Amino acid sequence: MNKCPNCNTTYREILQTGFVGCEECYKHIDELAKAVKELYDGKKYCGKRAGGANGI
Repeated sequence: MNKCPNCNTTYREILQTGFVGCEECYKHIDELAKAVKELYDGKKYCGKRAGGANGI
């Protein structure tokens, strides 16, 4: 599907604005789901480090 049935956002609109319309977009816009999987598959968020990235 190329359009979210919940908010009517299209993949093209996401590319143009940089904003996803709603959480349902990830389920219904095939191109978005594929792009997110390619970018983040296998990566894990570990939170912020105390004192910033340098540990200072």
